[in-house]
Amino acid sequence: MNTLTLEYIKSILPPRPDNSHKMTFGHVLNIAGSLHYRGAAYLSSLSALRVGAGYVTLASSPSVCDSVSALTPNVVTLPLLAHVTQRHDDAGQATDLLSTKMQPTNTQSSDLQAIDVQAIDKRAVLQLRDKLNQASVISMGSGLSIGHSTDQLIISPNISTNISPLANPPLSNKHLSNSHSQGLSVPDGNNGFFYALLTEIQANPNPVIFDADALNFISHLLHPSGLSKTSINLPKNSIITPHPKELSRLLNVDVSEIQAKRVHYASIAAKQLNTVVVLKGKHSVISDGERVFINPTGNSALAKAGTGDVLTGMISGFCAQGVSPINAACLGVYLHGLAGDIAAEDLSQYGMLASDLLNYIPNAILKVLAV
Repeated sequence: MNTLTLEYIKSILPPRPDNSHKMTFGHVLNIAGSLHYRGAAYLSSLSALRVGAGYVTLASSPSVCDSVSALTPNVVTLPLLAHVTQRHDDAGQATDLLSTKMQPTNTQSSDLQAIDVQAIDKRAVLQLRDKLNQASVISMGSGLSIGHSTDQLIISPNISTNISPLANPPLSNKHLSNSHSQGLSVPDGNNGFFYALLTEIQANPNPVIFDADALNFISHLLHPSGLSKTSINLPKNSIITPHPKELSRLLNVDVSEIQAKRVHYASIAAKQLNTVVVLKGKHSVISDGERVFINPTGNSALAKAGTGDVLTGMISGFCAQGVSPINAACLGVYLHGLAGDIAAEDLSQYGMLASDLLNYIPNAILKVLAV
């Protein structure tokens, strides 16, 4: 077990050759964000650039892409195919659930009003195929909101996907659905899309970072309610970034037990899932199942929504530059905490925001380079 130091972090920083171009420093494909978590897509995309990645593509629903494009010109966006919402009242008239009318698409009759509910269609995997192969690293899950949502009640059209060999997603929420006669049903969320995506990237040789709801989806596959355990093979060179509750779901172990033996359970998860594990929290633990690193940086300013998305982007940004998954995790975690320490000196541990953290990443790198 090793404690990370400034000297060690400097020794594993990727070089910055003068004779270079943007692809010298890699391409991050970030699959992130959803209707209520657009900020996660912004934070995880920009932080990858802040640590030196040459190019970031954000793949998400159209409204998330529009929101991020309005906030920054630095991120390329790829709007993905999203589900359409419809509602019929008892008289057969279409009712717009969000009071935002759009022109009917060619898949509905003229008496329907359709709106985008931000759930990504599993056919979007076909849109992503070229990008998945081109990207130096794939990150997914930040704000993606994998599971079912009852924020909006919908009827989704039944459209054949013709994607083989993808099966139907293993999660269901049928007990929440209403009948067509009532004109309402619960949306599928992004779980169908994520299942298709996980199937698509099984043989991808490049690093893949799983965060947030991507981890919750994986835990559902590992421990489905009332069903037998599913065998999960994460892509080679993958990294997972759980907080204690997410690791609890993945291992089916109580959170208090996780917290009492953080190094043990981070190493167990790394071995079982054949991945690098970043167990977040005070003195974050990084393990590949054999080696263990403890992070000394960070403070309570990082205990705010969005800081985990920044960390995911930082790790993916280092992976894009050719750093190994274990070293990328060490770099991301240490510099993330160090940026939080420097930011707290200026803004206090009370007042720092996740968006502030982005501006202090260069300061943290400069401090490492000065050693």
